[in-house]
Amino acid sequence: MCSRRQAVKDSPLAQLTSDTTIIERMFAIDSRALCGFRITIALVLLSDLAIRATDLRAMYTDDGMFSRVTICRYYSSFWNWSFHFGSGAWSYQAFLFLIAAVAGIALLVGYQARLATIVCWAMVTSVQDRVPAIMQGADNLLRMLIFWGMFLPLGAVGSVDSLLAKRRGLNWNFPRRVLSVASAAILLQMAMMYFFSAIFKSNADWMYGTAIGKSLTHAFYAKPIGIKLLAFPWLLKGLTIFVFILEWIGPLLLFLPQKKPVVRTVVALLLASMHLAIVMLLNVGLFSYVSLCGLILFVPTFVWDRLERWANFRKVSQVDTQVPHDMHSTLSRYFLQAKISQAICGFALLYSIFLNLNGLPATVRPWAPLVESEFLTIGVGLGQKWNMFAESPSRSGWYVARAKLRNGDEVDLLRAGLPVTWERPRSALDVYPNHRWLKCFREMSYSDEMGFQVFRQPVAQYLGRNWNEHHVVAEQIASLDLIFCRNDDATMQTSAADISRESFARVLFNDSQ
Repeated sequence: MCSRRQAVKDSPLAQLTSDTTIIERMFAIDSRALCGFRITIALVLLSDLAIRATDLRAMYTDDGMFSRVTICRYYSSFWNWSFHFGSGAWSYQAFLFLIAAVAGIALLVGYQARLATIVCWAMVTSVQDRVPAIMQGADNLLRMLIFWGMFLPLGAVGSVDSLLAKRRGLNWNFPRRVLSVASAAILLQMAMMYFFSAIFKSNADWMYGTAIGKSLTHAFYAKPIGIKLLAFPWLLKGLTIFVFILEWIGPLLLFLPQKKPVVRTVVALLLASMHLAIVMLLNVGLFSYVSLCGLILFVPTFVWDRLERWANFRKVSQVDTQVPHDMHSTLSRYFLQAKISQAICGFALLYSIFLNLNGLPATVRPWAPLVESEFLTIGVGLGQKWNMFAESPSRSGWYVARAKLRNGDEVDLLRAGLPVTWERPRSALDVYPNHRWLKCFREMSYSDEMGFQVFRQPVAQYLGRNWNEHHVVAEQIASLDLIFCRNDDATMQTSAADISRESFARVLFNDSQ
């Protein structure tokens, strides 16, 4: 009996679930938090996939705005891999989307959870590399959270895997809290996102409280409710300073090794509230929703215990960390195999920290940037830089796709064929179908080393082709001008005479087009 108890005490599982260490209080994740993370991140992944699927032809086929030839010519390297480069046909792209959807659903319900996570990571990385022009901070965070999730037991509780194991009579006992290199890595990933974002934000606009107000004057970012808040500059100033301070101290408070993790809960709630406020004020795509998924991982055990008692749920995880005798050898083999994956995870974590330090602005980085590994940064997909809204966004404006039809009418293709108007739209999403389009058109407004201006002509050509395919000859396009409009009036009361117009692309259509 003593030898059995000693074996259990010395097992890798028991070591990982010790309640006496500071490390465990800092970096362990409740198994129910992993379940919540798995479900929510799968929902976000499937939502992202559904949004992308509406643009399957427009953005992922050779008949759309971003042909493989153009992408490979300007933005591909040896390590830029993507299954989506295999063919430019709609059917092929649809097949890949179907694979991603099946993997996302499997992750959602927790069926073959680890394999599903690996497939999800591969498909997310692949589709992101297909069109760099629509990449956002949410994409980087989503890819990284799924990457760390590959090394975590996401199917431990609340999953089809656990139900099937119990039906087969297997002892499916997992610790209440999971402590590993991967648990530390995924928590530190969230902390790095906030902390390095705060470093990038350390400038006058954020310190003096003007950054959010300036963003709300930006035609690509501002939502109608955000524009209304411009009438309350004192509120925006307070909100800006609050966000700046929270991003500085929040990551540190999340890891206070306290016996009562109330501080972690409060800080996680404050960060979640910040993201919800951002959703209401600014067009940031799925960034806030991905961040909320990551914050679930910080919800401590005592919160889950109270939620279970409140909802009167049957417990789905084991409090007792002792391992049944018949499972000891199986779990020992599992943790021997896990050592290799955790070593890989640890190396990836160190490299991610290096990338964040290496990407700091020169004003705070006392060394010249070191050479990065393209294999790890691009091939493995560890690349990340959290400089969102670090500086007040420039090039505020909106587009008009003015098409002259063969019957003499002039219509705007970005506004479903309505008559051309030069007034600033009430919201950016009144012009662009979704945040992917918005990101693309925003990036095309710049002429810089990133080179997204090379898509202006292909985008205009696609808009024209798509219109002509759905209209009779008399209503087809004779010529199309893609025009970028600018003004500095956030209230949208500017007259047409005050708007500057810049022609980005012109396309002439003949009878054969």
